[in-house]
Amino acid sequence: MRRRYHIHPPGLLYLVVVVLVGLAAANRPSNLLVWVFAAMLSGVLLSGVLSGQPLMKLRAVRTMPRTGRVGEPVIVRYTVINESSLWPLFALFVREITTVPGSRAFVQHVGPGEQVIAETAYWPSRRGPMRLERFRIETVFPFGLVMKSVRFDDASECLVLPRVERLRAGVLVSLASGTVAGPSTSTRSGPGSDFLGIREYRPGDGLRHIAWRRSASAGTLAVIERSIDAPPRIRVALDLRRSTDALRVDPAGRAARDLEEDAIVLAASILSHAQRDGYETRLCVLGLPSPAMPMRRGHWHLQKELAVLAALDLDAPREASAVLPAERERATTLVIHVDRADMRLVADGAVHIGATQLGALIAPISTLGAAVAPEPNPATIAAPNSAPGVAATSPPTSATSTINGRSPSSPPGAAS
Repeated sequence: MRRRYHIHPPGLLYLVVVVLVGLAAANRPSNLLVWVFAAMLSGVLLSGVLSGQPLMKLRAVRTMPRTGRVGEPVIVRYTVINESSLWPLFALFVREITTVPGSRAFVQHVGPGEQVIAETAYWPSRRGPMRLERFRIETVFPFGLVMKSVRFDDASECLVLPRVERLRAGVLVSLASGTVAGPSTSTRSGPGSDFLGIREYRPGDGLRHIAWRRSASAGTLAVIERSIDAPPRIRVALDLRRSTDALRVDPAGRAARDLEEDAIVLAASILSHAQRDGYETRLCVLGLPSPAMPMRRGHWHLQKELAVLAALDLDAPREASAVLPAERERATTLVIHVDRADMRLVADGAVHIGATQLGALIAPISTLGAAVAPEPNPATIAAPNSAPGVAATSPPTSATSTINGRSPSSPPGAAS
């Protein structure tokens, strides 16, 4: 902790006036000018002494959440403690030295031996780790002439998760149509509809579950045991095998790095909506180091998947030979490409979409009483470089939706 004095514009203007009054009092000594010069000079001294020394008895600790999200406020709290037993502190501003878009916290009064919690909001503009190294507490009390500050070294980090867009209703159902997705049987017993087996009667079993014919032949009560319905599963594969400089993008369109970020946003949005709709999800990242994720559902599993997307370093070397492992469980495989779709990445039955289709999958912002735009069928979304009314042909020139490894059929009257 180190105390510093700063000259800000109001204080600098005041010092210029003090110097002018001092020169006037020296050239033409008069009681009035001398008294005015003495009063103004004492104001500068008092402004530096009254709150400068008590600042050395100040302690502060920063508290911030572990995760945030792009475009949403990250609330940071500062616990300000006055260890002085005599001097109070007034009009304190807490400001981060690291350049972070946000505001500064304000503390009106901290009495002797008291502690006050102040908070402010920061708005992260990009995903990844947000590091805060140092902050300072400053004040211009009592006259606003001299700014005094105390710096604290307190390193903190918050992982900023990627932005999650609101997709159109029914997008996941449209993407999974024609694939092997859907509810499947499970080996766990529960309130389901599929037959699992027959077991002996236990106290508490309902009469409607008793297998009467088996009970009559065996001479003892037997119960039909059923399995719970397993939720539908979806595997999201993010293809980042090509480096940013090697991407084949339209020079007149979005930049290659922006398309990579759009692909990450699209993956995060699909995973979030799939979890909300009851899907089990698995995230696979190709080309960059990432931990293996299981096929599960739930809030904490989604947070782990979003954390993996947030921690991706697009400047790291890419592994161009990465392959997508075969899925052992029954699930829809959704491959997100940055530029052009590579059909050889996965066997037939996968759905391929591109980062340029993010805008077409986002739900429109409808006003009250306005009709919502019709939902597009992702299986017939044309490639970005195709002419209006013409669907992409095989092999596609850019990333486009394909179901069962085949390109969507052209509409009537369209060129093939």
